[in-house]
Amino acid sequence: MNIPVFLASDENYAPFLCTTMYSILENTKSNIDFYILDGGIKDESKKLIEKSLREFNNYSIKYFNMEIFNLERFPNIRHYSLNAFSRYFIPRLVPNIEKVIYIDVDVIVNGDIAELYNIDIENKALAAVPENFCKTNGEYVKEHIKPDFANIENYFNTGVMLLNNKQFVEKDYSTKLIDMTIKYFDKLSCPDQDIFNIIFEHNHKLIDYKFNYMPGFYESYKKVINKNDVEYLDNNAIVYHYTVGKPWKNDKVRKSDLFWKIAVKTCFSNKIKELIKNNCFYYEHWYEKIFSIFYAKNYIFITICGIKIRLKR
Repeated sequence: MNIPVFLASDENYAPFLCTTMYSILENTKSNIDFYILDGGIKDESKKLIEKSLREFNNYSIKYFNMEIFNLERFPNIRHYSLNAFSRYFIPRLVPNIEKVIYIDVDVIVNGDIAELYNIDIENKALAAVPENFCKTNGEYVKEHIKPDFANIENYFNTGVMLLNNKQFVEKDYSTKLIDMTIKYFDKLSCPDQDIFNIIFEHNHKLIDYKFNYMPGFYESYKKVINKNDVEYLDNNAIVYHYTVGKPWKNDKVRKSDLFWKIAVKTCFSNKIKELIKNNCFYYEHWYEKIFSIFYAKNYIFITICGIKIRLKR
């Protein structure tokens, strides 16, 4: 069985792309077809990725240059990369593949990803993990974007998704995603994730937390599942998603040991260690480390020394 896995990255995130890919291969016996939504990865980094993965023989890699899709038309909101919107175009890149996995690169896979791929989507457009332990994003969508949004409890995270690509092609969801993003660009908080939740509000399947566990929300999970189940999830998830607190910025974040166990095995090890040593990350402009500001229709988003503030206009 060949499992198609899509990941999106630019040059800045190449070390973490490699780490995620390595973690998948180390825990999965099936053949993996990696499709990289390439936002400008340098040839040198691609060679380092191949060198890092040379011990494995169950994978292939194909890079798609995303420049042809004019991602600059989409809103550049705070820390979100424009390359996140590249997942909109998966159906156009591989129209003949029926089902694919999309996964972010701030992720470590700690189990067989085939378990995710083998889920029955039940004729839904996608399968994803709910964020019902933290309702902020769903509440924002209802209050500022779509007043009749009734899916606050089932608002899902798009960092890990199983996509019914056949349905995406047949119903041209790529165009719908693009059009709605442009329509609401000045209102979005979690840009592409908000759009996915609006379009697929009634056309998605919720799956187990273990397929997209966010250790930064460890305490929040206790609001929706009992303490013992949270403990089990914390130690036995298949996918660990570092949404809050990145291990390459702070090696004390919860479950950072899983990230570093993999990162040190890659050819980017020294580069990532340098990041944690300097307690910094890549920025397009040096001053963005200190201050950045984004104006939306209803809010002003300010980042000062890594602290994010939202002010109502």
